[in-house]
Amino acid sequence: MDHGHDFDFTGCSRAWNAGLGAIGPNVKAALLGRTPRYAPDRAFDTLHVALDLSVDFARRTLSGSCRSRVRAFQGGLRELVFDAVDLKVSRVTVDGARASFTAKNGKLTIRAPKRLDAGQEADVAVDYKAVDPKTGLHFVQPGPRTSEKVVQLWSQSQPEDARYWYPCHDSPHEKCTSEVRLSVPRGFVAVSNGALVESAEKGGRAIFHWRMSQPHSIYLISIAVGRFAEIVDHWEDLPVTYYCERGREEDARRGFRKTVAVIDFFSKKTGVRYAYEKYAQVAVAEYPGGMEHTTCTTQTDACLIDKRAALDVDLDLLVAHELAHQWFGDLVTCRDWSHAWLNEGFATYFEVLFQEHDKGRDEAEHELYMNARSYFDEDQRRYRRPIVTDTFKYPWTVFDRHTYEKGCWVLRMLHRELGDELWWKVIGAYLRKYRDQSVETNDLIETIAEVTGRNLKPFFDQWVFKSGYPHLRAHYSWDDKAKRAELWVLQTQDASDEVPVFKLPLKIRITGRGWTREFDESVSDKDHRFSYKLPSEPLDVELDPEHRLLKRLALRKPHRMWRRQLERGKSAWSRHTAASYVASWGDDESVALIERAIRKEPFWGAAAEMARALGGIRSDAAFAALRRLLASKHPKVRRAVVESLAQQRRPETADLVAPLARRDPSILVEAEANRALGALRSVRHSGLLRANLGKKSYRDVIASAALSGLSALRGRGTIELLRKQSRPPFSYGRRAAALRSLSDYAAVDDGVVPLLCESADDQDERINLLVISLLGGLEDERALPVLDRAKKDANSRVRVYAEEAAARIRYGIEPRKK
Repeated sequence: MDHGHDFDFTGCSRAWNAGLGAIGPNVKAALLGRTPRYAPDRAFDTLHVALDLSVDFARRTLSGSCRSRVRAFQGGLRELVFDAVDLKVSRVTVDGARASFTAKNGKLTIRAPKRLDAGQEADVAVDYKAVDPKTGLHFVQPGPRTSEKVVQLWSQSQPEDARYWYPCHDSPHEKCTSEVRLSVPRGFVAVSNGALVESAEKGGRAIFHWRMSQPHSIYLISIAVGRFAEIVDHWEDLPVTYYCERGREEDARRGFRKTVAVIDFFSKKTGVRYAYEKYAQVAVAEYPGGMEHTTCTTQTDACLIDKRAALDVDLDLLVAHELAHQWFGDLVTCRDWSHAWLNEGFATYFEVLFQEHDKGRDEAEHELYMNARSYFDEDQRRYRRPIVTDTFKYPWTVFDRHTYEKGCWVLRMLHRELGDELWWKVIGAYLRKYRDQSVETNDLIETIAEVTGRNLKPFFDQWVFKSGYPHLRAHYSWDDKAKRAELWVLQTQDASDEVPVFKLPLKIRITGRGWTREFDESVSDKDHRFSYKLPSEPLDVELDPEHRLLKRLALRKPHRMWRRQLERGKSAWSRHTAASYVASWGDDESVALIERAIRKEPFWGAAAEMARALGGIRSDAAFAALRRLLASKHPKVRRAVVESLAQQRRPETADLVAPLARRDPSILVEAEANRALGALRSVRHSGLLRANLGKKSYRDVIASAALSGLSALRGRGTIELLRKQSRPPFSYGRRAAALRSLSDYAAVDDGVVPLLCESADDQDERINLLVISLLGGLEDERALPVLDRAKKDANSRVRVYAEEAAARIRYGIEPRKK
C-alpha cells in the first residue's frame, strides 16, 4: 500500500505526521514498546476461500456465506478457530454437517462434528452478516457526514482488517486461492481478484463472480462496487482494465496512462512475466492512497486527472508502486509485518526504477532525494528504529518512512553494491524461488549468496537490523608545497548498540585542469584522514558524487569549488546541493550565481530547489531575482518561485503574485499564489481570495488554497468560516485545508480544540487521521479524552495515530526531568 504521497495537494509535508513537533521519548514507547510480536500459530492451512455475498447499501450490510477449504496440520484437530470481529454468524457447517460455534473476543471458534487427521481437508461454511463494519469494508454514500455524491463500497484489509468482513486466518503468511461472487443492485458493477467467470442479472440484481486461481494472501482479497465505467487496454495478451465512476473515463485514461508501460518494464527487467490473468485498477472515493489487491488494485480517485491538472500533476509513481507490489507483496509476500519492507521498500524502489526508465536519471534522483528527506524527518522528529523490528503495538506502525523510504534507499545501495547485472539476476532468482510463498529478510540474504557467492549479512546488519544512518562531516585542505589534497572525514552520529559506526564504500572525485581522479575508499571508523598526491591544485572535490549513500553530508571546501559545482556539477542533485551552500553566503554575488544557474538548469527539480535556496536570502538582490524568475516557463519552478517570494514578506510581493492567483495555466501555481497572498497578509486581496472559494478545480486545490490564504489574513469571522468549510458538503481537500488552518488559531481561541475534536470520528478516515495528528501537535490536554477513545478504535491506522498524538500531548504536559 502507498499512503505516502500528498494526494490533496494542499502544501502539507509529504512526511507522515509531519508538523507534530519535537520527538518525545514516550512517542517511541507508545508505538514500538519492547514486547516482541510474532506471526500467530495455525492449526490448519487455508487452501481456498469462496465468498458468496449480497450488498445492501440502504442497510450498509454485506450478507451471505464464506466457505473455506482447510487442511489440518496435526491429527486430532476438533476446534477450528477463525479471526472474526462483529460478524453476525447464523450457521456453520463442516463438510456439510452442522457444527456448533462460539463468537467472542474477535474469534469464531467452530467445533467440528469429528476430529480431523493430519493432512485431512475439510470444507468450513459460515453463513453470516456484516452490518456497517467498523473497518475493513467502507460504504461511501451521500449523507450529512460526507461530501461524496457517489454510492460505492470498497474493502481495505491491510494489515489485519479482513476479519471485520469475513471469517479467516488474518495473517499475511496465510495464502490461498479465492473466489468472490457478489450480488449488487442493478446498474452497479462489482470488481474483485482474478478472472470474471460470471456476469448476469437475476431478480433485479447484478451478479459478478470472480475467481483467483493462484494463491495469494488473505489481506489481498478485495471487493469494489460502484456505478463504474470500464476502460479496457492490453499488454500483449493481458487485459488491462480501469474502472471509474461513469463520466470520468477520460480522466481515468490520463491518470492510468503509464500502466501498460510499467507492466512491460517490470516484466522485462525482473525476468518474471506478470504472473496473473488480468490487471485492473479501480478508482474510488474516500480511499486513503492505493492498495495492491492481487490483479485488482484499489486506487484513490485522485488518479482521475482532468485536462488542466494534467499539465503538472500525475500519479505515475503511485501507479508504478502498486504494480510493483504484484511482484513484491503479492507474488512474494512478507511472512509477518516485521518484514513489511520486503513489500513496501521494494515497491518504493521500483517506483524509482520506473521513473528513471520513463523520465530519466534526474527525475529518479529527485525522488530519491525527497525520499531521503522524508526518512530523515521521521528519524529526527518521530522515532528511530531498525527497518526490521518485531516490537510494535499495532502492525500499522511499521508502515512508516523507515519501511518505505529507507527501505527504498537500502535497495538502491544494494543495487549499486552488486552492480546492475548481478542485481537483476538476484531479483529474478528471488521471485522465482519464492513465487506464491511468504518470506523473511534472511531469504533475500540467502538468495544473494546463492546467486553471487557474496555474504552480505554485514550490509543488512547495519542498514536493516540496526537503526540510523551515517552523518558525515568532511574537511578539505590543500598543501601546495607537497601538492597533496587532504581530506578529513568523520562520522558524527551518536554510535551505540542501536546505531552503528557504519562501514561505507566512499567514492571521492577530485577534478583539476585537464584531469580527474576518482578514489574508492572504505570508511569504517569514526575518523578517517585521506591524502592524495595530485598534478595540481584541484578545481573541485566531491564526496559520493553519484549519491549512492543514504547519508547526511557537511563538506567544508572553498567557495570557488561550490561555485564550480553549481555551474558544472554532473548531476542535477549536485547542482542544487551546491546552491544551498552558495545561498548561505547571503551576498549579492551568490544571488547572481544562483539566478544564473536556475536559468541554465535543464531539470525542473533542481531549478525549484535552487529557487527555494534563493528564497532563504533576505536581500533586495534576492527579491529582484525572484521577481524576474516569476516568468519561468516550467510550472513547478514557477510554483517554487511564488513560494520563495512569499517568504520575503515584502508588501509589494502581493501585487506580483495576485495575477497568478487569478489565473495561471497551472492549477498548482494558482493555488500557491493564493496561499502566498495570505502569507503576505495582503488584506486588500481578501476579495480575490473569497472569489476563488467558488472556483472549481481538480481536487478542489484552488479553493482550498484560497481558504488557507484567507485564514492567514486573520480577519473577523474567519474561525466561523473555517468551521463551516471543515464539514460536509465541502470536499475532502477543502475540509483538510480548513482543519489545518483552524489548528493555527488554537493558541488564540480556546474554542478551536473542541471544534477539532468534533471531527475526530468523521466518516472519512482521511479526516480522522488528519484531525488526530493536528490535536497531537497542539499539545492540549482537552483532546486526551477524544484521543483515548480513538486508541480503542477498530481501525488500526486510527489507533496508531491516536497513540502517537496522546503520547505527544502527555510528553508536553508532564514535568521534564533535568
